[in-house]
Order: sequence, then structure tokens, then C-alpha cells
Amino acid sequence: MRSQYLCTMVIRILLCLLLASSTACSWLPVQSAHLLTSCSDSQLYVAQQQWQVRDGQQQYLLQVAIERGADHWQWVLMDNLGQRLVTARAKAGSATIEQHRSHPASKLLPELLDAWQFSYWPLEDLQRHKSEDWRFSGDTAHREVWFSGIVRASVVYQAGSPWVGKVQYSDKQKQFDLIIESQLLNTP
Repeated sequence: MRSQYLCTMVIRILLCLLLASSTACSWLPVQSAHLLTSCSDSQLYVAQQQWQVRDGQQQYLLQVAIERGADHWQWVLMDNLGQRLVTARAKAGSATIEQHRSHPASKLLPELLDAWQFSYWPLEDLQRHKSEDWRFSGDTAHREVWFSGIVRASVVYQAGSPWVGKVQYSDKQKQFDLIIESQLLNTP
């Protein structure tokens, strides 16, 4: 009788764990070792962005709401219908990613986070933060990302600021392209 009770309890506990792990909202470990949690630019930027992602033969249109300050950042990634897919945030030296819905672009999440930071962080911050394998070069019109002496990605800015106009990001290693169009929601 006691062993039947224990077996029933174990099954109930396993079912509860299974239900908890299969919810629509899950926390993901930050897979990218490249994420910066702060930047030297003290200006607060709040923007709405449209992202056109091309991964091989597949293309996705995504909406991203962004807030980036000197000591924190947050972005909410949404599909073209406005359904929240991912919330990523960083503050006080740590970054977290919460996935809300499944989407084919989710497999590129570490690369999308890298692309965003490689494109929107001050060049000096990227150069200071990275290990000796990483190197960043560029100016207001173009930026290159090098890893182990090989160009990993290039960034082309349509205007002098990434927050105005289009940013074209091309990841040569992962073979995906990203076009970002920003609309600032605050006045810097």
C-alpha cells in the first residue's frame, strides 16, 4: 500500500514538472558570450524597429521595441502580427532572455542579439569588451566585425547614426542578412 502511494506521488510530481517545463513562456540561458549589459553612451534611446531577416531561403519580418540606456537595455521581439516572441533585457551586469512563442527566427536569437549590439553599440565599447580574438573597425558609414582574423560580419549605415534610416547587417559566418529600419520614439 505504501509503495503504491509513493508511486502515485512520484507520477504526480513528474506530471507537475512536465507541465511547468512545457508552458508557452520559458527562460532561456543567454547563449551569446558577446552581450554587453551597458554602454558608454549615456543617451536613452527608445525605438520601434522593423527587421527583415533572411536566413538562406527563408525570410521573416519582425517588429522590435527597444530601449537602450547607459546601464540597461531591453528589447521585445514580435512577429509581423504583433505577437510577442522574445523579451531580452540586461541590467546590473546580467542578461536574461524570455521566449514566449516559437518562431523560425528563434533559432537565430543569439545571432540577432549579436547583430543588434554589433550595429548599435559604440565602437569603442565593442573594442574594449571583446577578447583578443574579436576585432571591430569602422566609421559612421561602415563597420566590420572580425573573429580570429576573418571578417565575420559587416554593417552598413544609411545615415550617420544607426538610429536613423536603415542598417544593413550581413553575417558571413552564419550566412544570414538583416535589414533594420528604426524610428526613434524619444528625442535624443
